Amino acid sequence: MQYRHAPAANHAALDAVLASAPGRPTLPVRLTVELVGRARAHLPADAPLTVWDPCCGAGVTLTVLGLLVPGLARLVGTDADPEPLDLARRNLALLDPGGLTARAADLDALAARHDKPSYADAATAARTLVPASTPAWSVAPADARDTAAVRSALAGTGPHGTGPDLVLADLPHGHRTTWAASPTRPGAADAPAPDAGPARAAAAADQDQDPGVEFLRAVATVLRPDAVVVAVGRGRTVPLPGGVRPLDRVRVGHRAAVLVRAGALREG
Repeated sequence: MQYRHAPAANHAALDAVLASAPGRPTLPVRLTVELVGRARAHLPADAPLTVWDPCCGAGVTLTVLGLLVPGLARLVGTDADPEPLDLARRNLALLDPGGLTARAADLDALAARHDKPSYADAATAARTLVPASTPAWSVAPADARDTAAVRSALAGTGPHGTGPDLVLADLPHGHRTTWAASPTRPGAADAPAPDAGPARAAAAADQDQDPGVEFLRAVATVLRPDAVVVAVGRGRTVPLPGGVRPLDRVRVGHRAAVLVRAGALREG
């Protein structure tokens, strides 16, 4: 993949300062910035963005965006598992006025207490960081397929309270998160068209039952039709509902990503 929006850079300072949850892989920093840049090309130019991460974990992806991407108005993190959300709040607090200074002071105290140069190095790194955005942020436990819980978490977000402009989701892998039942879709149980061959119909049914596809459909139900959903997964591609055309697809190493309009997911 050719990077168009994220020049190569040394992000060691971010790695030193941010807290990650054990066993929860995080998106590479450069890929995170690139995907948001590509998504922005499909949104109104220069409009302040509200970004929602429905699988936020420790909030690393959202915090990286706040530190490196200008023009962000609000960041919202939700996760079906409440366990890592305290870390998410701790990371996102770095974007608040004085947040990085407070983090540096904590790291200095740890360096003195444990006589570990790595803490002192991390404190120095914290002092070098200047957030590109100072967005409002919020974190809440919410199963992405529990529409009522998600609507509550997103209440009042986006321009004029119309919800997020952009969703960036690193789909769970390694193990599957247990999501709530899929929302009912009109025609979901309809039989395939009479002219559809058996193999084509079976392939479409398998794809529509993919957990990632159902996850994306559920996310789209709470979004404006013009919002952009970016989903990242492991493997060669991220599946979409049958007939849905993506805005863009990218692949980097063992990760694939798809950009799609929320309205297309709702209609697919």
